[in-house]
Amino acid sequence: MVTDSYYQNEQKTECVTLAQAKKHLKISASNILEDDLIQGYIAAATVDRQNYINRSIDTREYVMEVSQFETVCFTANYDNDAVAKIEYYAPGETALTTLDADSYKLRPGDIVGTKKITFTNPPATEKRNDAVKITIKQGIFLLISDMYERREDRGDIGYNSAADSKCRPYRKY
Repeated sequence: MVTDSYYQNEQKTECVTLAQAKKHLKISASNILEDDLIQGYIAAATVDRQNYINRSIDTREYVMEVSQFETVCFTANYDNDAVAKIEYYAPGETALTTLDADSYKLRPGDIVGTKKITFTNPPATEKRNDAVKITIKQGIFLLISDMYERREDRGDIGYNSAADSKCRPYRKY
């Protein structure tokens, strides 16, 4: 049973960096004249897509603490959610030990939109609520080029239907 869960990194990492956006826009890395403008487009595109799909798109790590090794189910934010690491307190130890990746499997859950982690031959753990720590890594070039190419007032076309189409499968209604 999950005893606690939280996001490990308070500082969200960018899904799209300035360097990636410039490469996507075919702008030389040495050209810094429009860096502030492009950074603004990255921020605006990120917020727009988060609002559209009703969830965060920033890369971050989600940690679940459990009292022992058992099948764990969680709501998957993205199809590419992956186990970053699984650590545990071995009996009598005060430092975390990393579980070998061959000792668990990440599979689709029994309920739509979930994933489950199953363990094979799990080791013994210390008796505590946070004996096992499971870290899930959750992983937007969608509007940046559109904003860059169409800097003028866009009037009636104010949104990008192609970006909506690409994000629709990830939208939570």
